[in-house]
Amino acid sequence: MKKYNIPLRICNIDGGGKHILIKANINKTKCFLILDTGASNSVFDPNSPAFKDTSFDTLENDNQSSGFNSKIENISTGNIKSLNIGYFRSSETNAIFTPLDYINQLYKSLKLPHISGIIGCDFLIKYTAIIDLSDNIMVLKKIV
Repeated sequence: MKKYNIPLRICNIDGGGKHILIKANINKTKCFLILDTGASNSVFDPNSPAFKDTSFDTLENDNQSSGFNSKIENISTGNIKSLNIGYFRSSETNAIFTPLDYINQLYKSLKLPHISGIIGCDFLIKYTAIIDLSDNIMVLKKIV
Protein backbone atom coordinates (compact mmCIF):
# COMPACT_ATOMS: atom_id res chain seq x y z
CA MET A 1 0.00 0.00 0.00
CA LYS A 2 1.36 3.40 -0.98
CA LYS A 3 0.68 6.59 1.00
CA TYR A 4 0.38 10.04 -0.55
CA ASN A 5 0.59 13.29 1.43
CA ILE A 6 -1.61 15.96 -0.15
CA PRO A 7 -1.22 19.61 0.94
CA LEU A 8 -4.43 21.36 2.01
CA ARG A 9 -5.25 25.05 1.70
CA ILE A 10 -7.69 26.48 4.26
CA CYS A 11 -9.75 29.41 2.90
CA ASN A 12 -11.80 31.83 4.98
CA ILE A 13 -15.34 32.44 3.76
CA ASP A 14 -17.24 35.60 4.75
CA GLY A 15 -19.32 35.07 7.87
CA GLY A 16 -16.72 32.91 9.61
CA GLY A 17 -16.89 29.84 7.37
CA LYS A 18 -13.92 27.87 6.13
CA HIS A 19 -13.37 25.67 3.06
CA ILE A 20 -10.54 23.23 2.46
CA LEU A 21 -9.04 23.37 -1.05
CA ILE A 22 -6.84 20.90 -2.87
CA LYS A 23 -4.74 21.61 -5.96
CA ALA A 24 -5.34 19.00 -8.64
CA ASN A 25 -4.65 18.23 -12.25
CA ILE A 26 -7.65 16.78 -14.08
CA ASN A 27 -7.33 15.65 -17.69
CA LYS A 28 -4.05 17.62 -17.90
CA THR A 29 -5.69 20.85 -16.64
CA LYS A 30 -4.64 22.50 -13.36
CA CYS A 31 -7.58 23.15 -11.07
CA PHE A 32 -8.83 23.36 -7.49
CA LEU A 33 -11.19 21.01 -5.65
CA ILE A 34 -13.07 21.53 -2.39
CA LEU A 35 -12.62 18.82 0.24
CA ASP A 36 -16.05 18.28 1.82
CA THR A 37 -16.33 15.51 4.40
CA GLY A 38 -20.07 16.18 4.63
CA ALA A 39 -20.68 15.46 0.95
CA SER A 40 -21.78 11.87 0.33
CA ASN A 41 -20.45 11.82 -3.22
CA SER A 42 -17.77 13.62 -5.14
CA VAL A 43 -19.15 15.85 -7.85
CA PHE A 44 -17.49 17.79 -10.64
CA ASP A 45 -18.43 20.85 -12.70
CA PRO A 46 -19.07 19.98 -16.36
CA ASN A 47 -18.41 23.64 -17.23
CA SER A 48 -14.83 23.47 -15.95
CA PRO A 49 -12.12 23.67 -18.64
CA ALA A 50 -10.81 20.33 -17.31
CA PHE A 51 -13.85 18.61 -18.85
CA LYS A 52 -13.99 20.37 -22.23
CA ASP A 53 -13.49 17.04 -24.06
CA THR A 54 -15.69 14.93 -21.76
CA SER A 55 -18.93 13.32 -22.97
CA PHE A 56 -21.80 13.40 -20.48
CA ASP A 57 -24.85 11.19 -20.00
CA THR A 58 -27.83 12.81 -18.27
CA LEU A 59 -29.17 11.07 -15.16
CA GLU A 60 -32.73 11.09 -13.95
CA ASN A 61 -32.57 12.29 -10.35
CA ASP A 62 -34.68 9.79 -8.42
CA ASN A 63 -32.26 9.70 -5.49
CA GLN A 64 -33.51 11.09 -2.22
CA SER A 65 -30.67 12.44 -0.16
CA SER A 66 -30.33 14.63 2.85
CA GLY A 67 -28.17 17.62 3.49
CA PHE A 68 -27.68 21.13 2.18
CA ASN A 69 -27.86 20.16 -1.50
CA SER A 70 -30.54 17.47 -1.27
CA LYS A 71 -32.35 18.72 -4.39
CA ILE A 72 -29.71 18.94 -7.11
CA GLU A 73 -30.80 19.18 -10.72
CA ASN A 74 -28.89 18.81 -14.01
CA ILE A 75 -26.96 15.73 -12.92
CA SER A 76 -24.95 13.75 -15.44
CA THR A 77 -22.19 11.18 -15.48
CA GLY A 78 -18.96 11.17 -17.39
CA ASN A 79 -15.48 9.71 -17.40
CA ILE A 80 -12.48 11.44 -15.87
CA LYS A 81 -9.48 10.23 -17.86
CA SER A 82 -6.91 11.34 -15.29
CA LEU A 83 -7.13 12.77 -11.78
CA ASN A 84 -3.82 13.76 -10.19
CA ILE A 85 -3.60 15.21 -6.70
CA GLY A 86 0.02 15.70 -5.74
CA TYR A 87 1.72 12.39 -6.53
CA PHE A 88 -1.59 10.50 -6.22
CA ARG A 89 -2.86 9.28 -9.60
CA SER A 90 -6.23 7.87 -10.62
CA SER A 91 -7.40 7.12 -14.15
CA GLU A 92 -10.58 6.24 -16.01
CA THR A 93 -12.92 7.18 -13.17
CA ASN A 94 -16.68 7.38 -13.74
CA ALA A 95 -17.92 10.52 -12.00
CA ILE A 96 -21.00 12.61 -11.22
CA PHE A 97 -21.27 16.08 -12.75
CA THR A 98 -23.47 19.07 -11.98
CA PRO A 99 -22.85 22.78 -12.54
CA LEU A 100 -21.11 24.45 -9.59
CA ASP A 101 -22.02 27.98 -10.66
CA TYR A 102 -23.26 29.03 -7.20
CA ILE A 103 -19.93 28.08 -5.61
CA ASN A 104 -17.87 29.73 -8.33
CA GLN A 105 -19.89 32.94 -8.12
CA LEU A 106 -19.22 33.07 -4.37
CA TYR A 107 -15.53 32.28 -4.88
CA LYS A 108 -15.19 34.96 -7.56
CA SER A 109 -16.70 37.58 -5.20
CA LEU A 110 -14.18 36.51 -2.51
CA LYS A 111 -11.28 36.48 -4.98
CA LEU A 112 -10.78 32.73 -4.47
CA PRO A 113 -9.86 30.29 -7.26
CA HIS A 114 -12.35 28.69 -9.64
CA ILE A 115 -13.56 25.29 -8.38
CA SER A 116 -13.72 22.26 -10.70
CA GLY A 117 -15.19 19.80 -8.22
CA ILE A 118 -15.94 18.68 -4.70
CA ILE A 119 -14.22 15.66 -3.17
CA GLY A 120 -16.74 13.81 -0.99
CA CYS A 121 -16.89 10.81 1.31
CA ASP A 122 -16.99 8.26 -1.52
CA PHE A 123 -13.43 9.24 -2.53
CA LEU A 124 -12.25 9.70 1.07
CA ILE A 125 -13.44 6.24 2.10
CA LYS A 126 -12.16 4.54 -1.07
CA TYR A 127 -8.63 5.86 -0.44
CA THR A 128 -8.76 5.64 3.39
CA ALA A 129 -8.13 9.38 3.75
CA ILE A 130 -6.68 10.84 6.91
CA ILE A 131 -7.19 14.58 7.22
CA ASP A 132 -4.62 16.26 9.48
CA LEU A 133 -5.57 19.91 9.94
CA SER A 134 -2.74 20.57 12.40
CA ASP A 135 -0.28 20.00 9.52
CA ASN A 136 -2.70 20.93 6.68
CA ILE A 137 -2.28 17.62 4.86
CA MET A 138 -4.49 14.76 3.74
CA VAL A 139 -3.01 11.28 3.52
CA LEU A 140 -4.43 8.97 0.84
CA LYS A 141 -3.71 5.24 0.70
CA LYS A 142 -3.76 3.30 -2.54
CA ILE A 143 -3.02 -0.33 -3.28
CA VAL A 144 -0.36 -0.47 -6.00
